[in-house]
Amino acid sequence: MATKLDVSEIKKWAILEINWDLFRVVDVSFMQCQQRQGNYTLKMKNLVTWWVQNTPFRSGTTLDKADVITKNAVYLYNSGDSYSFMENDSWEMHDLSKDSIEDVVPYLKENMDLYLMVYQGNVLNVILPATVTYTIASTVPGVKGDRAQAGKKPATLETGLEIMVPLHKNEWDEVTVNTETGETV
Repeated sequence: MATKLDVSEIKKWAILEINWDLFRVVDVSFMQCQQRQGNYTLKMKNLVTWWVQNTPFRSGTTLDKADVITKNAVYLYNSGDSYSFMENDSWEMHDLSKDSIEDVVPYLKENMDLYLMVYQGNVLNVILPATVTYTIASTVPGVKGDRAQAGKKPATLETGLEIMVPLHKNEWDEVTVNTETGETV
């Protein structure tokens, strides 16, 4: 039995069951109209077709939250467009396509502890730790007095992810990245 959620309680990453399809909430926005009930717009990704759609809901609408289980796992390696994960408790292996986890792929590094979202035996998504420490693979030298970027410069991390880092950071230095925002901590 799915749990009912008021649309105001829905957060990013929630898995909803709408008309027998599963959707992952990518973003939530709220708009209050003058002297009217507010509207929530959910940007959702269909977990079967991978299409992203914006769907408006009136305040007070209830939706079904899918019964999703989270399991401890570790990311092992990738082979082409297939990414391999192993559950810590059962040692069960899961191979996920790049398309199904495209938003977390840039943050994955070998032997990373994370969580798998499982629904009826199928892995829906990967939940990353809130912050992860990476090594800077390449960056430009920071120029003293360059404040056009507010003390930041572009850098490429060991996973290929490109972010902005503080000017004093150099190649082979470590940076901690917030996996939700993609910014250094």
